[in-house]
Amino acid sequence: MYRHMAGLGALSLAALISISSGASGQLAVSANDGKAVLVDGGKFGTGQPPPDTVTVIDLSTIPPKVLAELQAPASVVGPPLSVAVARDESFALVTGASKVDPSDPKKRCPTTS
Repeated sequence: MYRHMAGLGALSLAALISISSGASGQLAVSANDGKAVLVDGGKFGTGQPPPDTVTVIDLSTIPPKVLAELQAPASVVGPPLSVAVARDESFALVTGASKVDPSDPKKRCPTTS
């Protein structure tokens, strides 16, 4: 199911970017990892983490405007880097290199297929 959701999220993200502003360099894509929390500079896992999301932000307006937020597997822990946007902004790739460890919800483990 997670793999299917990732594909659907990627397709939705690609469609959104393709119909967005035609100006180059005006979109930002943010991968929001809900699996870890920073407290006083240290990180720890949360018992029931919120879902990971991907946010598409229009930087051509002041203040910047959120165009969409999609639930999709994401990770700020790499490699690879979390987000890559095509030069022409026609698509973006978002990685999900880690997930919550099913045996201990306060830990992460690598995402495998």
